[in-house]
Amino acid sequence: MKKLFFIDGGAGRAVASIPAFLKYAKKHDDFAILVHGWDTLYWGIPELQDKVFNPEQKGIFDHVIKDAEELVSPEPYRVPGYFKQELSLAEAFDVLINDTHDHSDLGLPVLKTSKMEEINAAGMFLDAKNQQKKQKNIVLQPFGRSAQKHPTGTIIDESSRSLDPQSYLKLVKKLSVKYNLVLMAEQDFHIAEDTYTVKPQADLRMWAAFIGSADYFIGVDSVGQHMARALGTPGTVIVGSTFAINTTYPDYFNIVEKKDAKKYSPIRISGLESHLADRANDTLMDFSDEEINTMYTNIVKDIEKKVK
Repeated sequence: MKKLFFIDGGAGRAVASIPAFLKYAKKHDDFAILVHGWDTLYWGIPELQDKVFNPEQKGIFDHVIKDAEELVSPEPYRVPGYFKQELSLAEAFDVLINDTHDHSDLGLPVLKTSKMEEINAAGMFLDAKNQQKKQKNIVLQPFGRSAQKHPTGTIIDESSRSLDPQSYLKLVKKLSVKYNLVLMAEQDFHIAEDTYTVKPQADLRMWAAFIGSADYFIGVDSVGQHMARALGTPGTVIVGSTFAINTTYPDYFNIVEKKDAKKYSPIRISGLESHLADRANDTLMDFSDEEINTMYTNIVKDIEKKVK
């Protein structure tokens, strides 16, 4: 095997790397990909499924790694065009994987769900509709991978990528009047006051099926919005400390963000500077009642436009 790629970080990065790997596969066959924790997201993609492995599986060194002639760890955050807000995550992967600055032939993210996953998703939404009695189904992901449950019980995201819990509760209460709502969050991040959502527990592949079957998606800078783009589900992405051109799909999603200035966080490049940026961006995902009302009106307008 000539080249072995290592993809690490969050699941959203795994999804965002898929277009570049599909492009690479058009000209190369002698390669493999190790994906830390998210290899199942490549299942069902014929060009990649048999080339993707979990680095923790038994025998991976003897059967895959030791035969490689070159080991590559693509890191989009270290591409100048990325941290200068000129490239998306997918385009930065294209630079590193395909050694190119021509992204005109770069496809969209791809995810493939199975028939069984789709049937299970349809069943979950039927239960949600019977319970909540609305016509349109929305999946919400208010908290990203960097969110943590503080010992006091508070949900906090020092990187300001996740919604403030009180802002989330205000928004979800308003949305529940018109829509069936499904919360994409681990059980640790369920809020007692949130009586407005159905809260299934599922693995990432099943969440992809839920998002693919939903009428609409509302989320933050996390894996759910990458799934929604890959599966063609319209949505709104609420952006905090990150920049939409880097982390999401502003040509597809409805983007909501504060007008406040934000400081780029050079995560994966430096240490202290990233923490200082997080301090500067600390309140970017806290919204006043007036801002929540404006956000709600904006989202409803987009739903009514895109979901018939």
